[in-house]
Amino acid sequence: MEQYGFRSGHSTTLQLIRVLHHLASEGNYGRYTGTVLLDMEKAFDRVWHDVLIHKLLDNPLPPVLIIVVAGFLQRRSFGVAVDNVLSAPRSIRAGVPQGSCLSPELYALYTDDILTLRGHLEDWEDDVMLALYADDSAYFASSRRAD
Repeated sequence: MEQYGFRSGHSTTLQLIRVLHHLASEGNYGRYTGTVLLDMEKAFDRVWHDVLIHKLLDNPLPPVLIIVVAGFLQRRSFGVAVDNVLSAPRSIRAGVPQGSCLSPELYALYTDDILTLRGHLEDWEDDVMLALYADDSAYFASSRRAD
């Protein structure tokens, strides 16, 4: 179970192949599979800076790197121009900058605890597969019963 997309050697195409193999295998064993697909709307815009910084602090990263990333996130602002009149700047309090090469890595770190979900399913662990595609996820639950 790994994050696919945003990473070299982990394309979303490879994740699709992994999912198709899983579904075919389950079908070969006479098992039914239900699927839940989650599409995170405006995922990059919804990253809470404080939570992301807390997660950075929980990793063995050099403190100076955490300070630089915090500055990268927290020292951003925007303004609105109407009829060539610019508003006062407003702080951006959430989100990672889209288009930055660092943002996909920050988003992956922000959502990495979703990978631990499977461990909370106890008796179901062997019957559930999680597939992460960039900022989307899919959960597959298999059973011999169709209900």
